[in-house]
Amino acid sequence: MNNQLTVVFDGQAEFAGGAPQGEIRVIFSEGCSADDQIKRMVEEDLDQKNCVVVSDDKDIFLYARALGARIMGVAAFTSKLKDIPLRQDSDGKYISLSRQEKINKELRGFWLKDKQ
Repeated sequence: MNNQLTVVFDGQAEFAGGAPQGEIRVIFSEGCSADDQIKRMVEEDLDQKNCVVVSDDKDIFLYARALGARIMGVAAFTSKLKDIPLRQDSDGKYISLSRQEKINKELRGFWLKDKQ
């Protein structure tokens, strides 16, 4: 992953089972709102013009844009993720999100059909 991806949730990690480890940085707002945490992160970013904030919240959208960050709606962001390889194994194979969704749908149909 060339860029760091950070996801901010309201609440405390202890009530959500802890922050997952891996390529995505997960932050819980712990005592403030996720909106305030996101605003603070954009303010403190040393390279705001290369910071991309993904949100459908109008207040966050306008605040981030006023600070010079790039902004993107959730639908636009998720549509860009559909065919991006998530992880490559040592042999170079990967499964895109759209392929994962298709496989999961087929497996649900297979397993749910057998359970009925």
